[in-house]
Amino acid sequence: MKAKYLGNSPAAWALLLVNIVVFAALRIFPSLTDAFLLEPSLALERPWTLLTVCFSHELLIHMLLNMFLVLIFGARLEKETNAGVMLTVCVVCGFIGSLGTIAYAAAIGYQGAPIAGASASAFGLAAAYAALRPKAVVLKSKAVHWVAALFVVNALLTVQNPQVSIGGPAHAVGIVIGLIVGYLLRKEYGTIQA
Repeated sequence: MKAKYLGNSPAAWALLLVNIVVFAALRIFPSLTDAFLLEPSLALERPWTLLTVCFSHELLIHMLLNMFLVLIFGARLEKETNAGVMLTVCVVCGFIGSLGTIAYAAAIGYQGAPIAGASASAFGLAAAYAALRPKAVVLKSKAVHWVAALFVVNALLTVQNPQVSIGGPAHAVGIVIGLIVGYLLRKEYGTIQA
């Protein structure tokens, strides 16, 4: 990725920092899981977790993958629009993804552990950028191809094991909402071809 995107992306770096701090806090103070992680059956009692889950991770590899997407696609989206737009896309995709998780958990009778992960937000940022700049080359492939790959891999993992991939629908919702927002952003920022 060109340094011009990373060097001028305060919102992307802020998201990265927040996710690292929350990850560390959850390791140091496990009692914080009730405050940050989404437990679908308790969402009405803990509505803030619909948003805090968007900054929470249980596994280091999960956080690294999501933050890679934030730095690669979120920074580009921030550069093409602004920090406010990028953060709004992140929060909206994450929040609606959380609602998708609750619906899916109810549909499959999920009784597992509380859920962590910013994937709906990260996937939404990638999708919004891909919708705004569909032909932009990111890491030697078009942005839309990356988003299509994210969607297909996510769908396969979710179908393969619905209980383990409880976040799968949230990821898909993040992609769909990100695409919609990206297309709406074209009205203000135009479709910029690479």
